[in-house]
Amino acid sequence: MTTPWWRGAAFYEVYVRSFADSNDDGIGDLPGVTSRLDYLKRLGVDAVWLTPFYPSPQKDHGYDVADYYDVNPDYGTLADFDQLVARAHELRLKVLCDLVPNHTSDQHPWFQAALSSRDDPHRTFYYFADGKPDGSPPNNWRSAFGGPAWTRDERSGQWYLHLFAPEQPDLNWWNPEVPAEFERIVRFWLDRGADGYRIDVASALFKRKDLADVPMVKDPLSGMVRPDPAFLITDQPQVHEVYRKWRQILNEYQPQRVLVGEIFEPQRQSRYILPDQLNMAFALIGVPWDAHAWRQSIEVDMNALRGPGVAPSWTLSNHDVVRHVTRLGGGSTGRDRARAALLLLLGLPGQVFLYQGEELGLEEADVPPEARQDPLFIHTQGHHPGRDGCRVPLPWKKGEPNAGFSVADPWLPMPPGWDEFAVDAEEASGTSMLSFYKRALALRRRRSPWLPASIGWGPAPEGVLTYRRERLTVACNFLSRPVRLPACGRLVLASAPLAAVRDGRLTLPANSAAWLDSVPRG
Repeated sequence: MTTPWWRGAAFYEVYVRSFADSNDDGIGDLPGVTSRLDYLKRLGVDAVWLTPFYPSPQKDHGYDVADYYDVNPDYGTLADFDQLVARAHELRLKVLCDLVPNHTSDQHPWFQAALSSRDDPHRTFYYFADGKPDGSPPNNWRSAFGGPAWTRDERSGQWYLHLFAPEQPDLNWWNPEVPAEFERIVRFWLDRGADGYRIDVASALFKRKDLADVPMVKDPLSGMVRPDPAFLITDQPQVHEVYRKWRQILNEYQPQRVLVGEIFEPQRQSRYILPDQLNMAFALIGVPWDAHAWRQSIEVDMNALRGPGVAPSWTLSNHDVVRHVTRLGGGSTGRDRARAALLLLLGLPGQVFLYQGEELGLEEADVPPEARQDPLFIHTQGHHPGRDGCRVPLPWKKGEPNAGFSVADPWLPMPPGWDEFAVDAEEASGTSMLSFYKRALALRRRRSPWLPASIGWGPAPEGVLTYRRERLTVACNFLSRPVRLPACGRLVLASAPLAAVRDGRLTLPANSAAWLDSVPRG
C-alpha cells in the first residue's frame, strides 16, 4: 500500500493576517502567501495550513466567520485562493483550510435572522434559552474568554450560548440542518482544490442537551472548590458521527485529503484518530525545559496513540500560545533550547507542525496595551495579556520600513529590532536559525521514511535524554553545562557548533541536541 502523503509530513501554519502583505495596506493576504510559497518550499515543509480567511468582522481575527463560502476582502478573492492552491500544487505543497464549525460570527446571516424573532427557524441553529428565575443565565457555564458563557438577547429576553466571545455564538449541532450545511461547506473548498482541513475546537460541536450546571467539587489537595473536571459540557459521542461523514466525503477525492483536529488532550485523541474519522490531532509540548518533563510529555502522547500508522503530530508553538523561544528562557538561551527542542521532536515518529516565524527564532513580542486586539485581552479587561504577542507580522527584509512586511503600518506594531530576524538576513547566514531549520528538515525528509514507528529510550545521566530509532540516535542536553556521552554512531547534525564526537564520546554543549547515525558511510 502507498504511504499517505501526510504521514510523517512537516506542516507550516500561516497566520494569514501576519504572513505577507501584497498590497501594502498593513494586513497580510492570500496573494502575499502565494508570493512566498517558494520560501516555504525552500524551508522544506510539505503542507501549508491557512488560518481562517473567510469574511469576518475580525472580532477574533477570522475565528468568527460571517460567510463560509467566500474570502474576506482584506485577504483577497476566491480567485486569489484558487491561484494560491494552483501555485502550491505546482510546488508539490498541500494546502489545508481552517474550518470553524463550533460557532459563527454574530454577524452571520443565520444569527442575524435568529435575533429577528423567537419564531425564526434559524433560532434553533444556535442555543437560545430562558434564564433562571433569579434573572441569571441559564446555567453556570463559563466562557474561555472570561465571564459567563451566555449573553442576554434584550429583544427576546432569552440568552444565547458562546463558549468563546459574545460575538461568537455557538452552533446547535443537534439541529440536523447544521451538519448538513457543513457537509456542503466541506465539499465547497475541496472542490476548489483544498487538501484537507484543520478543525477548530474539534471536540466541542455537540453540547450537553440538558444544559445542566457544572457541579462544584472540593479539590482534595488544595481544599478549593472548583468545577468538576469529570463533568463534560462538550465531547459528546455524537460528534464522532460528524467526522465519519466528513471522512466519507474526503475519501471521494483524490489524492488523499486530510482531517486535523484541534484536540490537545492525548487521552481523548485516540477516540478521534481512527481510520473512519480524523487523521491526526496536535501534540503540543508546553512543559518547562526539564528532561524528565519532556520525556513524560512525549511518552504520554506516544502511548495515547497506538496502531498501524498512528503517531502524534508534534508542535512547539501556534497562534494561541506564547512563542516557545520565550517560553524556553528567551534571548540566546531560549534560541539554543529551541534548536535543541526541534531536533528532539523531528527525530520522533509522526508529523510535525511549525508555526510561522519559529524558523526565524522569533520571540513573543511585547505589544503595547493600546495596540492589543485579542478578545482574550479585551474581555478579561486586560487581566490576560492575550495572544497578540505571537501574532506580530513576519519580518522579511532587514533595514526596510516595517521589516519589509508592508509600507503601511502593520495591523499589530513590530517591536524595535524586529528586522534583525528578517528572512533575507537569515537566508544569507549559514549559522542562522532559518539555516538550521532547513538542514534539520532536509535531513529528516531523507531519513525518516526508513525509520521504524517506535523509539527506545537509552541510558543517560540526569538532565539528559537519549532515544534510538534503529540507526538514528537522538541526544538532548537540558543542562546549563556540557556533558559527555558514549557515542553510538557518527554525528550527522547538532544544534550547537561545539558538539563533537571524539574517541567514542559525544560532547554536547549546554542546551543542545544532536543526531547520530550508527550506519557507517561507504
